[in-house]
Amino acid sequence: MGRLCSIVWIPIRFLLLLLFSLIVTIGYWAVVIVVVVPSQIFRQLVSFVARQQDRDLGNLVTSKGALIARDFADWTTSPSHSITVLGKFKGKCDIKTTQQHVLRTLIHKRNGENDLWKYPELQQYCTLRLGYLFFKWDRKFDISNHVKLYKSEDIHEETVVNDEKLHSIWERMTTRGYSPKTSPWEFILIENYDPHGKVCSIDELNGIPDEERHCAWIFRAHHSVVDGVSIYRLISLLTDQGLPLEDQETSNKVPKYFNCLMNLKALVCGPAAFAKTLLQGVDYLHGLHYCKNRLTGKYSLVTTSSTLDIKFIKNASKLHGVSFHAVLIGAISGGIRKYFLNNNLTIPLQPIRLSMPIPQPNHTTKLRNEWLAGMVDLSVEKETAKQRVLAMNERLNGLKTESLMPILTQAITFFGGFPVEAIRVLSTKSGTSVMYSEMRGPSTPLTFLNKGVTLDELAYSFGLGTDDLGLGFSSVSYNGKITLILTLDQGIFKTKEKGQELMKFIVSDIEELQFGGSTHS
Repeated sequence: MGRLCSIVWIPIRFLLLLLFSLIVTIGYWAVVIVVVVPSQIFRQLVSFVARQQDRDLGNLVTSKGALIARDFADWTTSPSHSITVLGKFKGKCDIKTTQQHVLRTLIHKRNGENDLWKYPELQQYCTLRLGYLFFKWDRKFDISNHVKLYKSEDIHEETVVNDEKLHSIWERMTTRGYSPKTSPWEFILIENYDPHGKVCSIDELNGIPDEERHCAWIFRAHHSVVDGVSIYRLISLLTDQGLPLEDQETSNKVPKYFNCLMNLKALVCGPAAFAKTLLQGVDYLHGLHYCKNRLTGKYSLVTTSSTLDIKFIKNASKLHGVSFHAVLIGAISGGIRKYFLNNNLTIPLQPIRLSMPIPQPNHTTKLRNEWLAGMVDLSVEKETAKQRVLAMNERLNGLKTESLMPILTQAITFFGGFPVEAIRVLSTKSGTSVMYSEMRGPSTPLTFLNKGVTLDELAYSFGLGTDDLGLGFSSVSYNGKITLILTLDQGIFKTKEKGQELMKFIVSDIEELQFGGSTHS
């Protein structure tokens, strides 16, 4: 009888899903026709009128407007979508030389085809006109507003900065405000850096030969302007050898017709895929996100105690026949599971969702943030490290063929073109608790300032967004090593020890994968 019911239920379920998909698709197209199309027409009208009023206006901010709009009110106090890159160098830097170097290699770089600025965003800031966001030229642009020494009440010119102080500066910079009416990016130089923690005074530091000195810089930019691909491009342009040939294209190239086919498929199947994701559960009723007022927007940064050999990840990838990303995201799943169990928290029945910005297949050479919005459920329900990584590999492979990413990318483009106030009202929840992102670096060291300064170590983090995310995981591969970083909302991870505990569990999951099967939970 049970088998008969199952046989009968299969066609019934198919018909119900077909009917539901049809209803959702019709609803989606109704919204596009009734709301989106008129809004796009009105947006073009606003753009025309605004440019008549102000000739210094650049492009209207569209697909990335959602990120800027969420931050725009707090732009000068506590932006929540910044990317912060930390670089540690061997060699001596001074601020004047660094300013001129950045000016020459980035700001004054021309596009050879039409002699225009290669990266105009570096000299433009965001402004509001008739409710919409525009880029506007900074006619008073000054490199000293963007490339400067780090100063605070407790750290000044006579302060020797050790690793502990450097980490504190990095943490502070994650949510530090931007100067008004300037492009949201900056290089902060820390001249008096001592990685060994043995130098006690500036006089002692000045006695060290220049080639034996160390320095550090923090490059910070809003996520609306750059992403991991364009940050790597900028850092590489600062080097003397330029961007290595094998790294000139950091995203996959696919035929244009393939993108067209995927977008057409998304228009038909995407709304149903998105509705299915929404119906599977709400992602904030668990220990990483529950209670609306729990997230604070104040972050702690936790890194691995030492950089890992990138072969460590690749070996696990090869051993289990999974992707590089699957190993890391599977480890995030395992780390969260172990953290829950170790702190007497219940493994949630509803999904813990991870979102990941994936570069567009034909990523542009512009600095504008170009990414696909990937979203998967973490495999925290699986008991072993091997089960988790295999499950994540399967889920990641599903992103390549399903319609969710193209439809989300289309939706973000439409959504980002709304007025700022409409975006703020419609974007109170992100639907995910965890963000995963990576920045790929070269396999050989980078040198700067006529090879007088060598980049030893590279790491980056990003702001999570108030009332959006509880945990961010980022990685940078550089010179055969990989650095893992956690960005943790202090409303959930109230002490540094809790964050370090989570990182320890994540690394332990990767270690277990080196030995094939695992029986650990």
